[in-house]
Amino acid sequence: RLLRFVVGAIMIAAVVINFANVVARYLFLSPFIWAEETMQFLNVWAVLLGAAVVTRRNSHLKMDALYGAVPPRVRRGLDAVAAGLAVVVALYVSAQSYDMIRMLYATGQRSVIARVPMDLMYLAIPLGFGSGALFVVLQLRGLRRARRAAGAAAPPEVV
Repeated sequence: RLLRFVVGAIMIAAVVINFANVVARYLFLSPFIWAEETMQFLNVWAVLLGAAVVTRRNSHLKMDALYGAVPPRVRRGLDAVAAGLAVVVALYVSAQSYDMIRMLYATGQRSVIARVPMDLMYLAIPLGFGSGALFVVLQLRGLRRARRAAGAAAPPEVV
């Protein structure tokens, strides 16, 4: 819920900045020069954190032409492979972005117009991908517990 709230707040902030910039540009002939760059940064944050929200809800687009044609046991295997790859890729991207964030922090680099610290801008990458990886792991853990509970509740086989 917190992540959804943050994404929503970011999107509202972008809309407010855009609206204020339009008013400033067309009514006062004095646009905010930082508005475009700031909205781009807010969009990056919204997309990366929004991807984690979509991962949490298990709502990513999937190619399911083959998936629907295979037996449930194979589907579970495909799901496990996809989840494993998602976690590996997310952790790799997070680790790579960490090095970039450290370098940007050390150099104190800021954006050209809005003067936003670029290390904060790039922080969206490990937060988004790391949250996504965490959500996938938690989903796998929940599925594993559900299978164990279903197996324990199954009646004994009659021989």
